Amino acid sequence: IAMELVAGGTLTERIQRQGPMDIKEAVDTCLQIIAGLEIAAAAGVLHRDVKPSNCFANTDGVVKVGDFGLSISTMARLEPQLTISGSFLGTPAFSSPEQLRGDDLDVRSDIYSVGVTLYYLLTGRTPFEGDNLVKLLATVLEKAPESPAKLRRDIPRGLARAVLRCLAKQPAQRFKDYAELRAAL
Repeated sequence: IAMELVAGGTLTERIQRQGPMDIKEAVDTCLQIIAGLEIAAAAGVLHRDVKPSNCFANTDGVVKVGDFGLSISTMARLEPQLTISGSFLGTPAFSSPEQLRGDDLDVRSDIYSVGVTLYYLLTGRTPFEGDNLVKLLATVLEKAPESPAKLRRDIPRGLARAVLRCLAKQPAQRFKDYAELRAAL
């Protein structure tokens, strides 16, 4: 895989340096992530590892999605979802419940990860945390996320609802596509 060198670094580095983003900046950043993922989806590509460390910001504020190393084609489903029995691909704190279970995936799985990313950009943390992998997996699979508005009071209710809808445990309860998510944001 060859990727463009983006001078501004990753969104994770940005949050670690400066803390949570301004609400408008976080939403704008997320809209840029959605635009990139929408282009990939139109080409039949599901990213499967959307997270702030795979999103890169230029010094002029342009955000690009990178590291498609775990992506799969949505056109031909011959690739296995799992590497070996009982393991998964992706980053657990940013992976959808269905991805962690090894179920079939569609764009709603990446929408879940976009929701976790937006949560992180707004609050500086992920909605689910655990001091070991088993506890983290259990919380992602079973626990309802805390509203980002509880961690940051200036987050508008509508934005908090959109983030929580992205984080719904069942894919059918999430936004059906990027256009619907973009409209909500």
